[in-house]
Amino acid sequence: MRTVKLAALLLLTLPVAAVQACSTGCDDATVGRAVAFIDAHQTCETDDDCVVTHDACGKIPGGYCGQLAINRQGQASPEWASISSELDDCAPDTCSNCLALLTPLCTNGCCTEGKCGSGG
Repeated sequence: MRTVKLAALLLLTLPVAAVQACSTGCDDATVGRAVAFIDAHQTCETDDDCVVTHDACGKIPGGYCGQLAINRQGQASPEWASISSELDDCAPDTCSNCLALLTPLCTNGCCTEGKCGSGG
């Protein structure tokens, strides 16, 4: 009888644990650091200054099909490597991305239009 109760308990708790594990995701502080970093690394002079980075399966707002624009200097920095690694650790293992390709362009001194304010 004890084995039956244990089996019933496991059957009831495993789905709950699985749902909790799937829903943990990235915390607000990690996402906030990523957003602030991307927003601070938007300035550009030419289209070649703008590159694509991931949006952590949609965890970072403003992405397009799993992609975001950032300037090359920001993407190559150790700070972004650290933030990106944290995002990889907390984002879902798989996510749906469309087949569209984001081609970031430097528009008015900014890799993402409207992200640079009035100063570019």
